[in-house]
Amino acid sequence: MIAKIAVLGCLLFAQAQANEAPAYRFSRPVQTPDSGQQSLLAVPLDSAVYANSAADFRDLRLTDQNGIETPYLLQKIAGQKTVSRRQPARSETVDLQKFGDEGFVITVKLDKNAANADGLSLVTSQHDFEYALQIHGSNDGENWQLLVDKALIYDYSRYMSVGNRDVAIPANSFRQFKIVVAKANQTRVAELLELTRTLRGSEELQRQEATQLQTEALHVERIDLWHLNSETLAADNQSFDYPVSSFKISQDEEHKTSVVDIETLRQPLTGFNLQIMTPNFSRGAEVQIPLQQGIATQMQTIGNATLEALHYQDISRDQTGISFPEQRQAHYRILIRNQDNPILHINTITGSGLGYQLLFLPQADVSYRLQYGADHVEAPRYDTAPIQELLRRGYQSTAAGLGPETALTPDEKKFDFAKLLNSHLFLGLAIGLMVLVLAWSLFRVGKRLGDIPDSGNSE
Repeated sequence: MIAKIAVLGCLLFAQAQANEAPAYRFSRPVQTPDSGQQSLLAVPLDSAVYANSAADFRDLRLTDQNGIETPYLLQKIAGQKTVSRRQPARSETVDLQKFGDEGFVITVKLDKNAANADGLSLVTSQHDFEYALQIHGSNDGENWQLLVDKALIYDYSRYMSVGNRDVAIPANSFRQFKIVVAKANQTRVAELLELTRTLRGSEELQRQEATQLQTEALHVERIDLWHLNSETLAADNQSFDYPVSSFKISQDEEHKTSVVDIETLRQPLTGFNLQIMTPNFSRGAEVQIPLQQGIATQMQTIGNATLEALHYQDISRDQTGISFPEQRQAHYRILIRNQDNPILHINTITGSGLGYQLLFLPQADVSYRLQYGADHVEAPRYDTAPIQELLRRGYQSTAAGLGPETALTPDEKKFDFAKLLNSHLFLGLAIGLMVLVLAWSLFRVGKRLGDIPDSGNSE
């Protein structure tokens, strides 16, 4: 009974502790740019935040100067790629002249407000051809500069669906262009074949085949000028390189394995890259993390790879990376299966992984701080619909930063009884207490049985 009351009291005390406001151990100011305009701010997290925040970021709190929470959207940092999109440049054909015996020259002029030309397309419905073009540029129609020499346009549809009718033009500011086709005719074998046979009865004495050559001229329907617009778009999640805190290499002689223990700052890692000085090798490797099961800790494999390198004459190949699903662990272990081979000489190890940022809409003339490092806190549930709507509409965020980290010291350090309840010490004490209570109960029962008089021996 006493044990039950003690355990119940511990649970009630722990619940009271959990209901108190969480204490954040770290705080950093958000450094916002002075743009003077309304903006969507993006605050990238760094190794200091990763090292001291919860694994799922549930303890991140963005507060203003009055201590009021500000909603934010946590997202992975995306990479960027530049895409060039072709746009038509309005133009007109102003002249067509013969060039030599078999060629012609087409002169095309850009409209007054058209963008500069980055290339042209020769539009024709013909197939099975190959021609070489020259392109000249001018601003006055008299002084011409050669821009492209022997640009090839072709159509090989007789053999395969392959063709090219586009020619890129170097950067220029010319408004007129001459397209010169020096040889605009090509000779083709006619599809009809003339066959003559001499027969004597059913026996063929002689066979003659005659093919006819046909000359076909290039027919140009029009020349389309175009320019390129460059646009920066979001790509896949951006990958970052993260330094490890330390690593230690030991040898498991029994299993002929190198054991590499790695300490990190709990960055969001998806792999390790090893710099190995051994020139030629191929070894199986695996990455493990500690997995706690009850009071025991076991190592769990999360990734496998073959580490290899080959350097011989003109061959230079290295594959020394191991990837795994995203993790935020403080400790990792890499096992390298050496078998009967010499151990590998590992020089450095770096981590690779994702990056995270907080997106929020700041108010004018308001300062903000990021707090993190609370032990017992629930994940926030913020209204992020306005931020997501801006992202869907293509609005770009403005980069902000984090100032120096400040360790927050509570006014009075409180005893964490909930942590004690989950500790091995409390479990051992509870088991010991229950054993003592059970032993005392058995002793009392035995003593009472010993005090009962034996009625069979009484006179």
